[in-house]
Amino acid sequence: MVQKQKEISRVKLNDTSDLVATIVSDEKLDLRVFLHTDNYTGPTKRGVRFYLWDGIWDEFKKLVEKVDKKVKELE
Repeated sequence: MVQKQKEISRVKLNDTSDLVATIVSDEKLDLRVFLHTDNYTGPTKRGVRFYLWDGIWDEFKKLVEKVDKKVKELE
């Protein structure tokens, strides 16, 4: 079965890699590093995928808020 994927956003990490957020099959969030090199262009194993509707999404948002708060404290 082919999973429908829709790229939501990407953040450039450096000259050869991006962090890409993708919705998969309208039920999962995939956050993954993509490479752009002479030898390979595409996703890596470095990333995470989880279901949006099982409570993990809300916990993930809380985690990001905590990280953001700590980063602001470091400034």
